[in-house]
Amino acid sequence: MSNEDTMRQVIDPARQIVKANGLQDVFAGFTFEACNDQGEPPYRGRLEMSFSVPRGIEPKNYIKQIAKTMVQQGWIDGPPPGRRAFGTLIHTDQVWAIMGPHPVSHEDGSVQLYGECRNMVNHRDDPEKDFNVTDRVVS
Repeated sequence: MSNEDTMRQVIDPARQIVKANGLQDVFAGFTFEACNDQGEPPYRGRLEMSFSVPRGIEPKNYIKQIAKTMVQQGWIDGPPPGRRAFGTLIHTDQVWAIMGPHPVSHEDGSVQLYGECRNMVNHRDDPEKDFNVTDRVVS
């Protein structure tokens, strides 16, 4: 996969989650993540997104509603085969998402999206590691 395809693979689903659920105060960051402990190719795209949870709603319940909405739009409930993680998980054939309360601001929510390990460009020495992609996610 090209770098742009790797980015698009997680940005487009993040945009779908934002739009389908009307998420507010969204911030999204992207990074290329090595799929091994050596930091060598292949890489995958990882997108971390935060958003506000409406006042008066329990964050865990809001997260579950987001997952339910996405399942109604064709996502699959639970982790992909062979994956385990903490939080609410949903996935498609190419992307999986872990959702939960924001790790610092517990009254907000967060989503981590992971793409496929198909980018063979070596990103170990990239001068810029993290990219703000909020504008691409909320557009």
